[in-house]
Amino acid sequence: MTDLIWHRILKHRLVSAAFGASFLLTVGGWFWAVLALRDLREPLILHWSNEAGIDLTGDLWDLFGMGFLGVAVVFMNFFLATDLEDRDWFLGKFTAAATLGFAALIFIGFAAIISVN
Repeated sequence: MTDLIWHRILKHRLVSAAFGASFLLTVGGWFWAVLALRDLREPLILHWSNEAGIDLTGDLWDLFGMGFLGVAVVFMNFFLATDLEDRDWFLGKFTAAATLGFAALIFIGFAAIISVN
C-alpha cells in the first residue's frame, strides 16, 4: 500500500507538491488555532457577521472537527487528482489547484476564529 502511495507521489510531482502545501496549510492552521485557543474557558465564537453578530459558538472539539474534515478532504482529493491526472493532465491539476484554494480558505477561517476570540 505504501509503495503505491510513493509511486503516485513520484509520478505526479506537481500535483503532489500542491497537495503537500494544502496539507501544511490545513494542519498548520488547525494546530495554530488549537494552541492559540486551548486556554480559553468561555465558548469559542465560530462565526460572526456584521448583520447578525455572533451566529455560532462552540468549543475546542468543533475546531478538531473542522481540522479533521479539512485533512480528510485533502487526502481524498489527492487520490482523486492523481487518478484524474492519469486520464487527463488538466483535470488533475485543476483538482489540485482547487484543493489548494480550499486549504487556503480553511487556514483563513482558523485565523479569523483566532482573531475574533
